[in-house]
Amino acid sequence: MSENNNFSIQGFNLVTLLKRLEAATSRLEDVTVYHEQNVATMAYPNGNSSPITQSTDAAPAITSAPVTAPVSTPSPIVDELPQSIKEFDLFIDEKINTYVEQSNKIDSILGEQAEVFKNAILKERNLLLAASKSKKIALDDINFQNSVIMPINELIMKVIQIKDDNRSSKNFNYLNAVAEGVAVLGWIVTSTPVSYIPDFKDSAQFWTNRVLKDNKGTDNEENATNWVKSFLPIFDELKNYVKEYQTTGIAFNGSEDFETAFKSVNSTESSTPISTSSVSSGGAPPPPPPPPPPPADLFAEEKANNAAAASSSSSTSTSGMGAVFAELNKGESITSGLKKVDKSEMTHKNPELRKKSVPMPPKKPKNLSSGNSKEDVNVDKVVKTKKTPQNELVDNKWMITNVTKQDITDNNNGMIIIEGEMDQSVYIGNCEGIVVQIKGKVNAISVNICNKVGIVIEKAISSVELTKSNKCEIQVIDNVPIINVDQCESTNIYLSESAINVELYSSCCTALNVNVPDKTNEDGDLKELAISEQFVTRFTNDGRQTTEPVHHG
Repeated sequence: MSENNNFSIQGFNLVTLLKRLEAATSRLEDVTVYHEQNVATMAYPNGNSSPITQSTDAAPAITSAPVTAPVSTPSPIVDELPQSIKEFDLFIDEKINTYVEQSNKIDSILGEQAEVFKNAILKERNLLLAASKSKKIALDDINFQNSVIMPINELIMKVIQIKDDNRSSKNFNYLNAVAEGVAVLGWIVTSTPVSYIPDFKDSAQFWTNRVLKDNKGTDNEENATNWVKSFLPIFDELKNYVKEYQTTGIAFNGSEDFETAFKSVNSTESSTPISTSSVSSGGAPPPPPPPPPPPADLFAEEKANNAAAASSSSSTSTSGMGAVFAELNKGESITSGLKKVDKSEMTHKNPELRKKSVPMPPKKPKNLSSGNSKEDVNVDKVVKTKKTPQNELVDNKWMITNVTKQDITDNNNGMIIIEGEMDQSVYIGNCEGIVVQIKGKVNAISVNICNKVGIVIEKAISSVELTKSNKCEIQVIDNVPIINVDQCESTNIYLSESAINVELYSSCCTALNVNVPDKTNEDGDLKELAISEQFVTRFTNDGRQTTEPVHHG
């Protein structure tokens, strides 16, 4: 075996590699010499001081002329962005910008809402960059809340306000989807953001499903689909990002003071994320922009409040109680500025002055009176904002909440029909003036804070609960084992012959009536039985007690 073969590395001969390296080095030297000759020619165009000289030998000797190279201005040193911020910038470029673009295609108002959403994201980006350079700060710190969290919260509220101001818009479902999902930006103040984010995606998806349903088969179907595909992935990508880089909340990975780091972030170009799609394809780079104005003091508002408090305390001697005591210290001279009342202006000496009308004292405000009138109660009801109605199956639970008769637009005559199953339960809450028919056998039924609601039940496995409701009716077609009625008024329960063995528990109720079949009546009418509201308790000499309902009439 030859000596050269002893230096082979994974199939490559080391000697061969060295020869190729020497050849490449020689070519680079030739290129360098040629470049120096061109520079020298440009420096001495007349040839008087040619840097090229001939030696006595046949071979020319080449020497480089003393050419002074132009001095370049050093470029400013820019800190390398952490990988977490690079990924967040990529998230903004790929997801947020796409969502904003699709929103502007649909409606200017929706585009405005998307821009506000994006601005909130950018503020969170600056927060994350500052946190990557600084020591950990308490999230409940008052300065941190006022200067960092409050601006983000104001943008979140502005997104919701845009929705509230455009309820009559034909794109209200779009606006509502964003308003329901924008609260996901609150992940920065939680310690478990990974589990926090999906809840708001579910809230937003309820409205995006309506967007897809309303635009299906129309000219806007494609735009609606593209918009939903651009909006919902924001939650998934944000969750993936948080899971990798901010698992337990904001990650503080530096040694600087947070206030200093946050000021630095807002005063440099790095505070604005660079779009990965806008990289220059060639040509000289543009000149650097002028330096930005000095940043506003993060804690200016807090300092202003302290200054105002100090100035108010220093001026106590000239205003407020200080002024009162200063006047009292004048002694007898305090009355020197009073005007003397003439006898002709005294009402006790001139009866005709008392006959003139005098101003009546102001009436006591209604809201300070001991009791509210019916008009006041009605006004309060009008002022309250109506919550979003819900009628859907969530996991194994039917949720019927905030529904009124006006919200039912189908042809069921104001009735909601549910096809129940044995592993499902039904919850009816904060509804008014509707009738809910529950077909099939369900597990349990709960009715809470309802008014003038009727429930038709076929069969329930465990119980039916009615709580804090007024003027409600329950009809049992087959049977239920237990009915609980608690803190209700004017409740009527209708039992079929097969449901007569039900156990009825009632507490704190008024006007509770149960209608049962009357076997003595051939027409099949029901017999109304009033559940006692009053009880009598009797005691014996040995300390025992007996409680019985009081029957009237």
